[in-house]
Amino acid sequence: MVQNLDDVMNKIKSIKEEMDVVEYRVLNTRTHIETIEESMKKINKEVLEGFHSVSHKINRLEEIILKLEHEVDELCNREKKK
Repeated sequence: MVQNLDDVMNKIKSIKEEMDVVEYRVLNTRTHIETIEESMKKINKEVLEGFHSVSHKINRLEEIILKLEHEVDELCNREKKK
């Protein structure tokens, strides 16, 4: 009977040790996931800021191109009138 109780206690201890290992891994994984989420938020913010900057530059280039196009049209019209 004592041997059986010792076996049961040893199995319980073994299960407890395995549970501790699993708990550590779960906590470690949670920490990694939180770190990844924070990194993704930061990257997302930086990408959006980059797109905003590029969009602003493209809009500015479009304005310049339209202005140049208008000036070229005026020059062509002047040449035609001569």
